[in-house]
Amino acid sequence: MAVTDDRKFTRAQVYSILEAAKGKTLGEVDKSHQFDRTLKNEKITGIAGDVIEQSVFGYERDSNQECDIEIDGLLTELKTTGVRIPKSELKNARGKTGDAYNAFLRAKEGISITGVTFEPSIQTDFSTSHFWEKSERLLIVFYEYKSYDVVTASGYAKFPIVDYCYNSFSEEEKAKLRNDWEIVRDHLQKVYTECLDADSRNERLVGFTHILRPNLLLIELVPGFKKKSSGSYQKPRYRLKKTFVDYIVRGHFDKSRAKSEIVLSESFSSFAQLDKRCHELSMRFCGKTLPQLKEMLGIDFDSKDVAAKCVIRMFGTDCKRLNQISDFSKAGIIAKTITITPNGGRTEDMKLKLIDFEEWADRDADFEESDVYGYFCEHSFLCPIFCEHDSQDKSKTTFEGFKRFAFDEDFIEKEVRRTWNDSRRLIHHNELEWEYRYDKDGNKVVNRSGSYVGAPNFPKSSEYLVFLRGGADDSNEKSRTECVNGIRMLPQFFWLKGSYIAKKLQEISYI
Repeated sequence: MAVTDDRKFTRAQVYSILEAAKGKTLGEVDKSHQFDRTLKNEKITGIAGDVIEQSVFGYERDSNQECDIEIDGLLTELKTTGVRIPKSELKNARGKTGDAYNAFLRAKEGISITGVTFEPSIQTDFSTSHFWEKSERLLIVFYEYKSYDVVTASGYAKFPIVDYCYNSFSEEEKAKLRNDWEIVRDHLQKVYTECLDADSRNERLVGFTHILRPNLLLIELVPGFKKKSSGSYQKPRYRLKKTFVDYIVRGHFDKSRAKSEIVLSESFSSFAQLDKRCHELSMRFCGKTLPQLKEMLGIDFDSKDVAAKCVIRMFGTDCKRLNQISDFSKAGIIAKTITITPNGGRTEDMKLKLIDFEEWADRDADFEESDVYGYFCEHSFLCPIFCEHDSQDKSKTTFEGFKRFAFDEDFIEKEVRRTWNDSRRLIHHNELEWEYRYDKDGNKVVNRSGSYVGAPNFPKSSEYLVFLRGGADDSNEKSRTECVNGIRMLPQFFWLKGSYIAKKLQEISYI
């Protein structure tokens, strides 16, 4: 495959082009007048990429599955993606500039690579696939999405180009990508072998992206494969997970990441390999009490998180939290130690994700395009299970093994969507209210900090499996840094109801 002459560059030319663009806004570099299109249409997907391709590099955008450009004779895919400082880091980034400020930047979204190939024939070799051809060498241009509101296409003109990087994947990352791609290929091959006509094949493929999702480490398939009202079928693209792109972004901007990240001595390239590793650990440690585990794993101290510390040592590493392990963070695996009773009950509510209310304020926001939907699709849970046989004597608590689960399509469509819709309705219809808590005498309850106890009337755990609750350590007036519809409140998080987790885990076999 070759590219046209207008797409051929030397590395020196790329450096000159992008260094000249750094620090300028997308509007300032828009020589090809891409933003003129927003006068008639404020919803233009990918306008930032159009500006970089057609104004900065000066070639016409196309929809071919081949690589965009050639740099010193090497085919390279040009990607433009947004980065942003999470709200939780704003206080730390305030007042900083340059590299010190950029160190707090994180990925805003995943990176779309190419469409899944269905016709005329399924690709069978990873090394010659469109996916790998377009992934092997990436030139990524970062712009800062300097807003916490949903921005129309014309609003992108104010966003500055921050930096760029050349990205190639390590052999360990390539093995993960290969395994993900082969999972998709094998599923498609089976369907094409068993369904010879297109109609039955398409019917069989509806929803296959959700079926495969729990088994994919670094990529996701979006949008879902489904039949549109026109009668044609919506087909997915390969996209690098936001969690993986965030790892790349942090590696570029935050040079200290390498010092703090934890790498497993024995990595895994698939969920099947991770399950095998967890099974081996279960066979070795299952039934052992906490004192026995501490002795076996060389832990000579006590703490309230000693169970989690035991699991960390099982994996042959030593860090504060399992979620510091890069193999987990790249794949969106949340490691959560669970303590149950002998009958499988009494699991605590689980805090998940900080809510971005600016996205919720958009009345036209699509649930399937939302940050919330992406979070529940991308993440899975690896749960080391401990059994507390005596609540008064922690020394009798035993390790039981590992369980792993992801949120299925039915749960996301019913429970997550319900919470999303009902919460947004309160905001859009001005029905959001502050609810104080009263004692039996009808007096407002006061907490230890002297503030009245209360919360907004968002979905509660009494009626929802996915609900909203504040996430600050101390509930006082100063901690109420979030403001929605003029109501000040603690930063709000999604929570997962403990009874649902307990029931879910009871339904799942140990790995």
